[in-house]
Amino acid sequence: MRKLFALRIFVQTFLITVFIIAINRATVHVLIPSQVEEEIAQEMAQFMGQCAQTLPDQVAFHDCVRLHGKDSMTKSFSSKYIFCNEGSASQENSLCSAMQVKNSAPLSITELNEQGATIESIKVGDQEFFRVGVVDADRKKSTVLFPKEHIDTISKMLFSYRDRNYILVLPVLILSVLLMAFYLTFVTLKPIKSIEKSIAGLDLKTFKYASPLSSPYKEFDSIVNSFEKLRENLETSFQKARRFASDTSHELRTPLTILRGNAEALMKEFPIGSHEQIRISMVASEIDRLINIVQKLLWLSRADANKLAPSFQEINFSDLLNQWVLDAKTFNPKLELLSEIEPKVMWQCDPDLVHQLISNLYDNAVKYNIDKGWIRMRLQQDAKHFHFSIENPTDALPINFEQQAFDRFYRVDSARSRNVDGLGLGLSLCQEIASVHLAKIHIEVTKSATVIFKITNAKNIAT
Repeated sequence: MRKLFALRIFVQTFLITVFIIAINRATVHVLIPSQVEEEIAQEMAQFMGQCAQTLPDQVAFHDCVRLHGKDSMTKSFSSKYIFCNEGSASQENSLCSAMQVKNSAPLSITELNEQGATIESIKVGDQEFFRVGVVDADRKKSTVLFPKEHIDTISKMLFSYRDRNYILVLPVLILSVLLMAFYLTFVTLKPIKSIEKSIAGLDLKTFKYASPLSSPYKEFDSIVNSFEKLRENLETSFQKARRFASDTSHELRTPLTILRGNAEALMKEFPIGSHEQIRISMVASEIDRLINIVQKLLWLSRADANKLAPSFQEINFSDLLNQWVLDAKTFNPKLELLSEIEPKVMWQCDPDLVHQLISNLYDNAVKYNIDKGWIRMRLQQDAKHFHFSIENPTDALPINFEQQAFDRFYRVDSARSRNVDGLGLGLSLCQEIASVHLAKIHIEVTKSATVIFKITNAKNIAT
């Protein structure tokens, strides 16, 4: 099974996006603790500037912090502050005693308001603290501490909030990632689709584009240029082949016609039924066969060059088919020829080309029929179209017959081809004739080994 490029882009875009989200989560896990630590230090400095005048009254300090810290992440942790006041007994005496040797010069409230608080980071034993020292309203030294161990608690709270929000927005996030992957896939494939559309519109007869082929972006220049060079080389090769077929057909028609005339003249010089006359008659038949092949090649070369030049006129297609059936029964009375022809079906067409079309389909039905077989012609019409079909029973056909039947020089199989006259050009010519009449021709092979050639066309086309 071949891989889909669009699916590959979609999956890779999705995986890259998921990887970016995972990297973002890992980065957040590394950065949040340091950012929380920095934020706590800034908030502590802010609170000291706003609430230091309440010291040494710890209750008033807590009330002040809660009042000014409405949007603070440490608001709920204000009770975790530790106060070391000079000359007061506290349950943190051992900690405060250990702090004495680490104390730096405290600031007065005036200095604190003017300079701002300087937050120090210290370590006492195994514990780390933020510390700031001030001279309180009683002219005593006060030290405020905040244990850094609470930073982990705050970080975990933030991670919990984030994960809770991730769960809530996960469907939206997944949908957004899928939409982004789909959009990037669409944007990536859009220039390729544009090139594909122009290439698909290439007329294989004229090698001209239905819409100009151009590179939508610089990165696609090499692809477009390579294909354009290939198109030009193919056009040149096909033009040479068409010119050869056309010129050869033209050159062969005259000598073949002369040979045919001389053969007819020679036949008259020998007694009727003589050995010589029979031999010359066989030569004349082969010349007729060559003339027929040359004529088909000439028509096909004209069709390839869009120079078939049909001359349209309105005909009674029903009458044409009825006359054809009568003539066929006269020349081949042993063949059962059935017909279901609806009357008064009019067709704006080229009578000569249509006659050749019916002749080729009929000859094909005769050549590839079974012993004691039959041929059925049908013509029906509706409001806008008519439907013509010719069918016949046949021997088993190759599986790929329906796909290759209109290929030039295609023969059903080598064993059968040796016993059947023709070169494999008749159905190709039928397809070209149908095309210039804007008709659709296709083959249907039934389970009972009946071959049906169907032609559908508008009853009138513009001349």
